[in-house]
Amino acid sequence: MKIALSCRSILLEKSLGKFLDDHLVPEQEAELIVTDHPLRSEKPVLRIGTDSEADLGKPFSKSRLMIKIEEKLQADRTKEAIRHFAIEEESLEEQIERAAHEFAQELIKIFKEHYEKRR
Repeated sequence: MKIALSCRSILLEKSLGKFLDDHLVPEQEAELIVTDHPLRSEKPVLRIGTDSEADLGKPFSKSRLMIKIEEKLQADRTKEAIRHFAIEEESLEEQIERAAHEFAQELIKIFKEHYEKRR
C-alpha cells in the first residue's frame, strides 16, 4: 500500500505520518492520497474532516484510518475493473457492428447481382 499525504493541517499531517510511516511515498508513486481539504486527482483521495462529505471524520483511530484506506482502495479497484470491462464490452460491440455492416454489404451485393442477371 503506497500512500501520499496532502494536508493543510501540520498537526494532522504529522499524526498521519506516524500512523502511516511504512506506507508513505511521494504523490506520483502513491496509490491513494490522504488529505484534509477537497482535492482533485486521478488517484483515489481519502478526505479527513468534520463535514458530512469527508470520508473519515475527526477524531479517528489508527485502526479506523486503516479500514477506510482499505475500503477506498478496494472501491477504486472495483471501479477500475468495471471501467476495464466496459472498454472490452465496447470493443465487442464494435466488432458486432462491423460484422453486421459487412453482412449487410454482402447481401446488397448479392441482390444487385441477382437482379442485374434478370435484366
